[in-house]
Amino acid sequence: MVSEPITALTDFVLAAITAFWAVRVFRSSDQRASRLFALALAATALSTLIGGLYHTFPGKALWKATALSVSLVSFFLGWSVAVFFLSPRVTRVVQVILLVQLCAYAIAVFVSDDFWIVIADYGSVMFAILIVCIMRWSNVAARWITAAILISMAASALQMSSIRVGPLNHNDVYHLVDVVALYCFYRGGMLLRTGRSTTQPT
Repeated sequence: MVSEPITALTDFVLAAITAFWAVRVFRSSDQRASRLFALALAATALSTLIGGLYHTFPGKALWKATALSVSLVSFFLGWSVAVFFLSPRVTRVVQVILLVQLCAYAIAVFVSDDFWIVIADYGSVMFAILIVCIMRWSNVAARWITAAILISMAASALQMSSIRVGPLNHNDVYHLVDVVALYCFYRGGMLLRTGRSTTQPT
């Protein structure tokens, strides 16, 4: 018997939509930042798909797989934003930081099922990206990505609450709001086509 059918269904729909957007971003440009952004969207689709399986057949292995796949989202998204907006020297430092955080997060997920580990990893990277995008506010891609992060934060706040809208629980409402955030990410990713941003903070 399916544990949470509506939540699983919205997960699967969201995964399909995000996978479609990932392919579109990947095909839109051969620039490194664009391709990395596409990988971030693909990782989002993967984590959402595994999340749907978890809500269908709950189990420890599926939960850990979901948590690990979420870390790939922040890893590739942070790397993409660094490549596009920051100087090569700063980008190399960011890569090292992201890789160290990814490894530390993977270890933490294997030893604990605490959801706050996921929030700390994803939230810290999103906050850093938000700062970079605000610094580059004149860039249209930065504005789309900023909107995506803010909407995603609002969606996460709803997920943490006990909100219900008819037959929809807090996870279902989160998915409905998060699709708007993912659309904004997609629009931002489609604009990372011209190589590194022309004026970069160092």
